[in-house]
Amino acid sequence: MVSMDKAFSKKQASVRGADLKLFVRDVRDRQGRKRPITVRSWSTIKDVKDTIQQSIHIPASSQRLFFGPLLTSGKELPNHRSLHDAGIYRSGETILLDIKGSSAPSPLSSVMSSFNLQGEARSDVVISSSVIDATPKLLRQLVQRARRALALGLKPDFILDGSGGSYFLHDARKVKLAVFKPADEEPYAENNPRGYLPQPGQNMCLREGVVPGESCIREVAAFMMDHGGFSGVPMTTLVEARHPSFSSNGSRLKVSEGGASIGAHSIVDGSTMSSSMEKKVGSFQEFVKSECSMDDISPSKISVDEVHKIAILDIRLMNADRNSANLLCRRRPDNSIELVPIDHGFCLRSVADVSWMDWCWLDWPQMKQPISEKTKKYILSLDIEKDARVLKERLNISREALDYFCASSSILKAGVRAGLTLYDIAVMCCRNDNMGEIPSKLEMLFSMAAELAGSAIENGRWHHAAASRALEEQLKPNSKNLFNQSPGKMTQRAVSSMNLSNYTHELAASITGSAKSKDVVPGMIQSSASDSSSDNGEGEREDCEEWAANLIADVSLDQSIAALNTKTRSGSIESDSSNESEAEGFWHTGTNPNESPESSVASDDDSFSWSPTNSPPNSSFLDMST
Repeated sequence: MVSMDKAFSKKQASVRGADLKLFVRDVRDRQGRKRPITVRSWSTIKDVKDTIQQSIHIPASSQRLFFGPLLTSGKELPNHRSLHDAGIYRSGETILLDIKGSSAPSPLSSVMSSFNLQGEARSDVVISSSVIDATPKLLRQLVQRARRALALGLKPDFILDGSGGSYFLHDARKVKLAVFKPADEEPYAENNPRGYLPQPGQNMCLREGVVPGESCIREVAAFMMDHGGFSGVPMTTLVEARHPSFSSNGSRLKVSEGGASIGAHSIVDGSTMSSSMEKKVGSFQEFVKSECSMDDISPSKISVDEVHKIAILDIRLMNADRNSANLLCRRRPDNSIELVPIDHGFCLRSVADVSWMDWCWLDWPQMKQPISEKTKKYILSLDIEKDARVLKERLNISREALDYFCASSSILKAGVRAGLTLYDIAVMCCRNDNMGEIPSKLEMLFSMAAELAGSAIENGRWHHAAASRALEEQLKPNSKNLFNQSPGKMTQRAVSSMNLSNYTHELAASITGSAKSKDVVPGMIQSSASDSSSDNGEGEREDCEEWAANLIADVSLDQSIAALNTKTRSGSIESDSSNESEAEGFWHTGTNPNESPESSVASDDDSFSWSPTNSPPNSSFLDMST
């Protein structure tokens, strides 16, 4: 009898082990509430729908299920597929539920019961489920007010300015609430309403480093990185919207702009416009009332702190589109002027060719004023690694863009600690020649770091992790390296190591941190090709450090500049050949790493200063020396 009870208990435990405890979240619920359900691990999507019907009484025929970010997947899970086919293998996953308008109101969705739309909604706007938990409550309320207006038949207003499609959304009283920028109406996206259309066989873009259709993600990223609203970026989130007035299939194009070749205007037989409107993904930004923009006012009317808050944001994000029209001005009750930054579609790019002409505030006198204690405290409190992780996990920003974000943010923090002005810091991150073609100091640091990383991987003697560690030790400020211990072994210290001795560890980490292995760095090992007969580990370590010092001293700034100058500042339109380098990561090994490290020995005549010819006359951050 006892054995039978044990067998029954074991069988029950095995059955429970096959259960999956999942969560269901209605994409239209502004509070993002979840309802738990229990299904078998081998269940199909139809079985899941039946379970949901038993739980919340929504017919299975009225359910549309999604898994993962609704923006990226975009496809409904078919009934015949299993949970394993959808990538659901463990408990705790969240399934997204979209209820068709013909169904009864859902207890999960108070919004659906409020509007009770009949049939498939043709005009709607909802927050993307992938960012709903990161959307402020006030912004959620704005989205619901805009949604109510669309349900009442109010039409979005097409904005005449700009190179992409953008629309004003209103509330039920016809008051402007927000600006909606669809991803597929950006310049050189498929539904751009201003004639900037993609061409067959070409990857075209307004500025290199941002793929058409991803500028709306940058708008959201700028708001997420504006911690505590320090820089005043208006509230922004990702939404999905649908309305007949949105540009689709060339509906807003003139014949001269290509409207006769696509969509409803096509002269080709059999070309018809899709009868059902697809949801458009885009940025939803709070509408800001303003008196004017910086086009209409003198910079002398703006306070120092207002200018500094904009500069800090643009330096961190490496924004390539900060013109005076993108700075709105509104008057506070005390009659002072507040700056509101908008249009951040060209920030966080995979290239760093930002020029002085891209930052309208660079020559304003406030930039050379000391930084206030409040601003300094904000900068030093920034958690760069956490911000980069949020950008990657939330918005899938590219690795190259994150590299530049971490580097510029590290330079900003290090410069503030060194007592520099924001002007001194900004000129290191942007190009300063008249044509904007000479690489900035930030670009040169990246070029030299790439060369060092390639040499560490292809050194032919030591493990690449050990070689990378030796290079980092030479670049660390105030480190007890080979030169400090044995000056007789090397008459010249590496140029970069000498000039970097005054800076904080963040700057060195931004140059070499990506070369280190994320795991435990192994010790220095000898390859099979090594004929060293000495077993002295200390001597091997010194040899590696000497190799690293020689390599750093031999890295030529002129060679780095020449390599960067082969690729000039991006123009208005780029062909597919201009984006070939974007597929390669920052630490990508070059195709011609044949030069042996031992052959590169620095001499006094070949030494170079870190200060480029385009630096300002006053001493800057990278020109300081002990």
